[in-house]
Amino acid sequence: MGNAPNYRGTYRAHPTFCDALPTDYEINRLFFWFLEEGGELGVVSNLSKALRFAELWNARLSAPDLFEVVEVTDGQTSSETDTRLMGFDISAGYNYSLLSWGLQVPKGVQRLDWRIQNLYELMSRYYRPQLNANGLFETADEAASCLGTLKALQGYSPDLFESGDLGEFRVNGLYRVLEKTQSPRSLREQMAREGA
Repeated sequence: MGNAPNYRGTYRAHPTFCDALPTDYEINRLFFWFLEEGGELGVVSNLSKALRFAELWNARLSAPDLFEVVEVTDGQTSSETDTRLMGFDISAGYNYSLLSWGLQVPKGVQRLDWRIQNLYELMSRYYRPQLNANGLFETADEAASCLGTLKALQGYSPDLFESGDLGEFRVNGLYRVLEKTQSPRSLREQMAREGA
């Protein structure tokens, strides 16, 4: 999706229809369930179906294109499932993030007033090293501090960020749901039996 290479936050690709298989195969039935329940945002509540859908797709893919099932919480709210904290994102809803670009200074900033350039670069130099291996902040407080800084910067240059109004952005906790997976061999054997 054009994200920073290590970014694994809320702004992510969703699984699609599997064109290589007929409509009535489990992976495609789950795709239609995902569309119906998740809609445009891809937010679903049936954890076992979500895990199964990701498992079926991941048997067909290789890194870095594998799917994850994640739980997103508001701020410091704890996870409700068997999960591992990945970090804290700054998101508007569940499909756009201010961290997806890795807090890099875009080339377009060079066209702005030198004061905005300097502040942008200072913000980037301060917050980028705080991003973890998932491109997220380790704590909700770090994410909230960054959001406050981005809002202040936006106040000096109103159209600095594509999203315009940063008031819709919130700190979200991201937790990877721990899968109860089959071994890759048994999953491949099942797929072979189904003719996949």
